[in-house]
Amino acid sequence: MGVARASPEPPRSGTLVDVILAALHQVDKHYGEQTVLDGVHLELRPGERLALIGRNGAGKTTVLRLLAGREVPDGGEVHLRSDVTLGVLSQDPTFGEGGTVREIADAAFTELDAMERDLATLEAAGLDDPKVFARWEPLHEHFERRGGYARRARRDAVLHALGFAGREADRVDRLSGGERTRLGLARLLMAQPDLLLLDEPTNHLDLAMRSWLEGFVGRYPGAAVLVSHDRAFLDGACDRTAEVDRGELRVAPGNPSTYRTLRAEQARIEARTRANQAKEHTRLAVAAARMKQWAGQNEKLHRRAKAMERRVERYESDMLDEARPDAKTTRFTFPCPPSVDLVLHAERLSAAYAEPLFGGVEVVVRRGERVAITGPNGAGKTTFLRVLLGVRPSDDPGARIAWGTRVRVAYYDQDLAGVDPEATLFEELHKMVGDVRAHDLLGRFLFPFDAQFKRVADLSGGERARLALLKLTLSEANVLVLDEPTNHLDVEMIEALEAALEAYEGTVLFVSHDRRFLAGLATRVWEVADGRFVDYEGDWAFYTRKQAERRAAAAAAEAPAAVAAPTATPDGPSPWRLRRDLERHEAEVERLEAELVAAVAAIEAASAGVAVGEADAADLVDLGRRHDAVEVELLAAMATWEATIAALEHREAPDERAGPGVAAGSDG
Repeated sequence: MGVARASPEPPRSGTLVDVILAALHQVDKHYGEQTVLDGVHLELRPGERLALIGRNGAGKTTVLRLLAGREVPDGGEVHLRSDVTLGVLSQDPTFGEGGTVREIADAAFTELDAMERDLATLEAAGLDDPKVFARWEPLHEHFERRGGYARRARRDAVLHALGFAGREADRVDRLSGGERTRLGLARLLMAQPDLLLLDEPTNHLDLAMRSWLEGFVGRYPGAAVLVSHDRAFLDGACDRTAEVDRGELRVAPGNPSTYRTLRAEQARIEARTRANQAKEHTRLAVAAARMKQWAGQNEKLHRRAKAMERRVERYESDMLDEARPDAKTTRFTFPCPPSVDLVLHAERLSAAYAEPLFGGVEVVVRRGERVAITGPNGAGKTTFLRVLLGVRPSDDPGARIAWGTRVRVAYYDQDLAGVDPEATLFEELHKMVGDVRAHDLLGRFLFPFDAQFKRVADLSGGERARLALLKLTLSEANVLVLDEPTNHLDVEMIEALEAALEAYEGTVLFVSHDRRFLAGLATRVWEVADGRFVDYEGDWAFYTRKQAERRAAAAAAEAPAAVAAPTATPDGPSPWRLRRDLERHEAEVERLEAELVAAVAAIEAASAGVAVGEADAADLVDLGRRHDAVEVELLAAMATWEATIAALEHREAPDERAGPGVAAGSDG
């Protein structure tokens, strides 16, 4: 991971609004006999946020590595503008020995700090000198483009959002692997390069962090290319989509969901067009053959028959090509023997490490429920599952965990415990189901025949996840316990899993940070956070509405009341209060927008004056700093305004469900 300049050349003058930052031109890439990219084309401009999608192994990471200069094409060209800074995310970032979180954060600004010193030197030399100003202007434009004036505020915001607030003095060498990955992402975002290349940036991020990152990328002033299996994240952050599919790279406007809808509609129209063309081609060919048969010795009819044959040939040349066969998909099920209605009754569940995670919890689970366990990273979600499964004892010696009769529990195990890492996929399955069925099952889970003889130790993350799912289908369990089941799965396999769970007649307990997976599956939500356990007896939409109401209530409690207002209800501030807050926030946004417009106009006027020697360059510097400060204030005001709108919509929506049931140990 790091931020790199394309070359040591100085930045050019002018803005980057209409320029191409990076591009692939007719690029080919092969690995042995496999063609990954075949003459692909891609252009990236400032402000674009591109979702790079495709199946595992299709070539998404190859595209990123080509853009980053870490691989060379076998044909074609990779272009990177010389004054563009490039940021690449690594899942295993490296840091200096013995550094702290704050030192790593400040090191992200090494280049910006040097640029600021150079600007100060030029300003001290006097910008009235045309030669000095000619050097200062492009450097200043580049510094502003990279958010140089707002970098300290950006540092604090990023550290807070990614879980490092109050931990600035922590030593980096004592962070966990997931924390190091998050710190690497934070360092990259703080540096604000012109082009971000993010491969699975949501790894190790909880729901709140993913939501924040989605908003950050959505407002990013440079360009960003994102690879992620989190569909909601890509839809929210991206405005353009590129799909890598069997050597092709198809690019279209819109987020991935829009792209897939348009692709499906295009495929439907093309199929209907092919059918109509085939019918018309048959009609013309039959008519031409009949005319040729009738012609006999008649020269005139022979000429007409020849003309009709040429017409058939011309028609053939204009017909759509045959559709490419769809890539292989899969469908599977989880066989489910019946269980009793009362699946689980547990009480006095408690756990703590340095701090309490949850305490005194009592839960009852009934057949058919789909319970999502959510909360921030490190809050205790996986620990709660381990306590329920008996892998870790409850800290309360009086705890009781009773599974119902005929209940058979299966755990989704990405670590593949009990699987011989030296065995091949086929050997592992052969022990369980025999020869013929082993090949059939591996093929159904998208392992080609040759891949079935790979060692388990050599499997990629996606292959290990598919093997874990395959083994789960053989468990014949009526309770499935899933810890992050969508990790490493591509979209097609996630959708196959969703379909299988939708048809499953048993009970599901699961942890996930995939919002779309949660929204489609959960019928009940358990939240583990801040040492509390809260049972929300409703689906994911119900849970998110209650969370929005809680945040709005907290915000209203912190804000001073302008006038006397009706008392807030127990569920949060009243609609009256939220409407008054909304009016106040709208006025603040309008004021800051007007101030920002005025700041831009002042900068443009000052720039023109400095260029002809009629204005003081020092004033231009001050105006630039004021512009960035107003922009930071405006973004914060807009975020508050949007949150208030969401809270008001939730508050005024009819609530047909009962309030959340709170287990012991909750705050009500």
